[in-house]
Amino acid sequence: MKRLQIIFCVIVAGVLVMSCSPEAAQDEPMQMPFKENTWVRKETLTKSKDNMFASTGEQLAPLPVDARLTKKLNTISTPNSSINSEENCLSEANALDKRRMVVQKRGGAWHVFERVAEAKKYSNYGMQIDSQLNRLVFSLKHICRGAKGMPLNGWGRTKVEELQKYGKEKMREIYIELGNPPADVDLWIAYAERGIESRKRNIPFSEIGESISSTENLVSLYENLSLRKVDEASLNSFYSDASTLLSVINDRLKSDPRVALAIEEDNLLPITDIESEM
Repeated sequence: MKRLQIIFCVIVAGVLVMSCSPEAAQDEPMQMPFKENTWVRKETLTKSKDNMFASTGEQLAPLPVDARLTKKLNTISTPNSSINSEENCLSEANALDKRRMVVQKRGGAWHVFERVAEAKKYSNYGMQIDSQLNRLVFSLKHICRGAKGMPLNGWGRTKVEELQKYGKEKMREIYIELGNPPADVDLWIAYAERGIESRKRNIPFSEIGESISSTENLVSLYENLSLRKVDEASLNSFYSDASTLLSVINDRLKSDPRVALAIEEDNLLPITDIESEM
């Protein structure tokens, strides 16, 4: 009986050793890393500076906006006259994007609010600055590519071809019969219609250059804010500058016709179809 117990223990030990061997491990399914979507261009902000609450539920007064700084940020000191083609337009827009990314790699404006105890309750301002500046810079890159017509990826080109082949009603009927939600189909058709209509577009690169030059002021202040050592004496100045930057960015997203056009076209492209192209 004792001999049988010894044999049984040897067999069990052998099974355990085999299960831990490299050959056994190779038979297990590989766990692929989750692909994180870091493109925040379509992020929807649900809080505004007029409706902000601290973690305790306390309603916060909106931070002040400095009219003099607003004017300074909206003034182009040296307009960029070198932008005359898609290539150098994208070069200038990408340069701004790299500066933005450097700031966000060290935490962005949100991190500045978070690292100061008194300012943490207003950290939503930092979050919005980071997100809205992303939208602004991405819009500049979009319009550089779309000065002569809306830039189309593979999915977009397919939808344009289908609209031209079948017409609006037939295309809609086909996709709905395939089980697609009517609201999605209407959005695809609107996108294809805009793609065709935009072929007549001819935005001067000099005008896009003005948009890029004016955005440089905003990126410069963004960089400055991210490097500030904020203490009790400088807190109010920091609040004012950050709030003013956010105000100007939000205004620019609506008032700059090139940026507004880019955002309008961007909103027509469903995020799921963008991800299929990545």
